[in-house]
Amino acid sequence: MSDSPPREPRSSVILYARIVHNDRAAEARVRNLSATGACIDNPGKLQQGDRLSVTMGSLEDLPGEVMWTSATLAGLHFTDGAIDLAEARKPRERATSGAKASAGWIRNIQDAYGRRND
Repeated sequence: MSDSPPREPRSSVILYARIVHNDRAAEARVRNLSATGACIDNPGKLQQGDRLSVTMGSLEDLPGEVMWTSATLAGLHFTDGAIDLAEARKPRERATSGAKASAGWIRNIQDAYGRRND
């Protein structure tokens, strides 16, 4: 018998989180989620014991600790306690890079019926 506490139930999810570690930010896919932790795609060279910050859904800057890693995955524990799973699942804007489209029809992508008066 193990003396460790029972694990929180996990839900398989398709979410993206912003991970900040050592002043570097990366987007990472969240594979499963519980109130006390998550399994993410390892966005870099995370190691067991690393401290980081997680933003997902409407939850921002959640402090976390890497509990385990593999070549492609990392297990996180939210160090401030349980999170609200409904808030974590809310859509959030992901950072995009590159120039904003401004040529041809793509410039009106947000308003397909609008006319631009140049």
